[in-house]
Amino acid sequence: MATDLSNLQNFLSNNKTPKKEYPDTITIPLIDKNNPIDSILNKVDEFRLNKNPLDIIGVIEKIFRIKLVEQDLGKSASGFLEKIGDQWFIYVNKYENESRKRFTIAHELGHFIYHSDEYSTNDTSKRDQVFFRDENTNPMEQQANDFASKLLMPEGIFYKYIQAGDNTISKLADKFQLSTAAVKYRAYKLGLISEY
Repeated sequence: MATDLSNLQNFLSNNKTPKKEYPDTITIPLIDKNNPIDSILNKVDEFRLNKNPLDIIGVIEKIFRIKLVEQDLGKSASGFLEKIGDQWFIYVNKYENESRKRFTIAHELGHFIYHSDEYSTNDTSKRDQVFFRDENTNPMEQQANDFASKLLMPEGIFYKYIQAGDNTISKLADKFQLSTAAVKYRAYKLGLISEY
């Protein structure tokens, strides 16, 4: 025991600073863009984050080191992704409910994974105004929606809940801590309902 304390005292007396939690430059974990969901879920296990429901804040902050900012974004924006220097930020509208924020965060993570090369130093942010409200959203928005729904509601877990008797949109929304609109979107994409 004394040896441990003397080592600590030697360390402190030599004015050595402890290693920072995060490096000065952000390094992005290797994520397979062809199969990002499995790559992320493997990292979730590695970081010991909750999978069900997915700890999406832990995913962005611990795995990707993206900072989350909640603020008033007005009535037309749910969230956006921004890069300032080497740091990435996801902004969410603080006035939206928690289930909506969860989907927004995952949606913005989808933009980060698939579209981060679209963000230049001159135009660093793009606000998302439409999620499932309009069937005519652009392909980037559809890709971010698909990514978010797959990440937050993995197919196997979705079917497991249905087989266990949680077979209504509202029950599934409660299980995944998401909006009924998000669950309808996922059910539609899985071919379980004919329209959303």
